Amino acid sequence: MENQNGTTGQDLSQLKSMFADYQNKQKQGKRKTSEEILAKYFVPSNNKEHFRILPPKAGRKHIEEAYFHVITTVGAGGKKKHGTIAYCPAHNDPKVKKLDKNGNPVLDTNGNPIMIPAPCPLCDKAKKLLATQNPALKGRKKETLNADEMKIFEQNKAIFMEANKWEAKKFYIVRGIDKGAEKDGVKFWRFKHNFKNQGTLDKLLPILQEYTDINQADFSDAVHGTDLSITMADSEFNGRVYKQISAISFRGKSSLHSDALIAQQWLEDNINWREVFQPKKAPNLTPYEWLQMASTGNNPYWDDSDANAKHWVFPGRPDLEEAANTRNRNLDADENEEYEMASDVDIDEDYPRVTISNITADKVGQYTDDAVNVGKSLTNNAPTTAPSVAPSTEQTGSADAGSKSDYDDLPF
Repeated sequence: MENQNGTTGQDLSQLKSMFADYQNKQKQGKRKTSEEILAKYFVPSNNKEHFRILPPKAGRKHIEEAYFHVITTVGAGGKKKHGTIAYCPAHNDPKVKKLDKNGNPVLDTNGNPIMIPAPCPLCDKAKKLLATQNPALKGRKKETLNADEMKIFEQNKAIFMEANKWEAKKFYIVRGIDKGAEKDGVKFWRFKHNFKNQGTLDKLLPILQEYTDINQADFSDAVHGTDLSITMADSEFNGRVYKQISAISFRGKSSLHSDALIAQQWLEDNINWREVFQPKKAPNLTPYEWLQMASTGNNPYWDDSDANAKHWVFPGRPDLEEAANTRNRNLDADENEEYEMASDVDIDEDYPRVTISNITADKVGQYTDDAVNVGKSLTNNAPTTAPSVAPSTEQTGSADAGSKSDYDDLPF
């Protein structure tokens, strides 16, 4: 029976909860496309750029530190790509329990598990290279060495230079708004640490300090903060012209946005840099395995050099290459979206995620029912997402920045 205002008097709380849950999952659980992730990169490339640093979220900093490897990889057509940026789990991820040869946690004298950095094949390679140096010259000054010792010195130096190519490098990440592309919302500006104190951070911090001293206000404040003006200049490296930061200045006190609702939306956006600068991925391969292959110079890559035969390449691993290039989307998936997989869902520690690295024969059951592999004859269907490449220099963007081909640290 309906009441006077037309409702049935039923309890609609369960339905409302279902609708709210759907809305939350739409915001948080949907996989970002390559274009959506790319839109979250701020790479200064025009002669003049304007960027507004946002207030940090609780427990975070205005300028955060992160570590990435900058390595040479193989790309489309088998060509070498210098300056590929790869996420470092050893420096960015939480520490893990140290395990003995039987897979059991190693305990300290108090019975607590010993925690160590997450495994990283590229960091391990750097350490193993350094271990091959001749220790005989340790603590010796170059000018005290004789001719034979100088040969050892040069060998040690060559080993150090090779190891340095594989070591993780420090980067800085700033969360803010690209005032030239406000429609993209929150973006992340990432740049390298410069040990000579001549990098982007060394241009940025004095300006931020000056604004704070003059205005006695937080440069990122939504009401009393300021937009930054970034001036770019052409710089040539290895025969290619890049845009490099020549100067940074502040534009004066201003509100974050004239529309309070838009400003509030930016301030409440919880996206963080880890959702943007993700580990490298490839079909049927974990990020760890990708780094493992990259450490041998055999990283997998998407080859789109032939527009009519785009496909994944796994150097030295024909089994993975065949599997990657015969994957098919769900037959009843909507458009280009895929189903959420069970492995994508956060679950309790009692039921750890099954991966290629932790599955064993005794964990696999037998399926004895009659079955036919209907997909066996389907071949050469390449995935629709292609990998991309990134700027290889410190605080630069290429002249045609904005397309996926300009970025080499995207996870796809």
